[in-house]
Amino acid sequence: MSKDRKQDILLVAMELFAKKGFRGTTTRDLAAHAGVNEAIIFRHFKTKDELYSAILEHKACEMRDDRFEEIQRLAAGNDDLKFFEAIGRIFLERHEADSTFLRLLLFSALEGHELSEMFLTNMARRNPVAQYIERRIREGAFRQVDPVLAARALMGMFVSYLEGQEIFGQKKTQQYDREEVVRTFVSIFLSGINKGTEQ
Repeated sequence: MSKDRKQDILLVAMELFAKKGFRGTTTRDLAAHAGVNEAIIFRHFKTKDELYSAILEHKACEMRDDRFEEIQRLAAGNDDLKFFEAIGRIFLERHEADSTFLRLLLFSALEGHELSEMFLTNMARRNPVAQYIERRIREGAFRQVDPVLAARALMGMFVSYLEGQEIFGQKKTQQYDREEVVRTFVSIFLSGINKGTEQ
């Protein structure tokens, strides 16, 4: 069986999981939508863990593009505004273009599936935002805070915004300019973390 067939199964799995949840999607559903029999699915993905891991790897590969290089370049400097705005802009662009992964994470968390835990563990190991914040704290630019919590605070604003717009349909009634969203959230974040604002 070709590598393309495995990729097709993976893409169908992500689409179905994002629409129906993990519990609501059977291997029979998956096989029918992928145009294969169930045996083919188990030939490529022997366990659910293996399928979830493949989903994470697929998304990780999507992130290893020229924008990832941009993030690495900005993370090596000290332009806090440019770095955080780039993070927010790229995050919004990707998830506005494809909200599948965000839906997957929500379903996995609500249904107690392993994907959300696997994703969070994976992200904790390579979180460029937390690493940047930690370095800037050491350099005296940011006040003393937990870097991981600070990173979660920043990304939480963007995730909450996307959930409202893309998952709950608020974009049908309230459209925002992406750049305004990025500027607003980053400005709020930097106002709270910069050393000069410490109480």
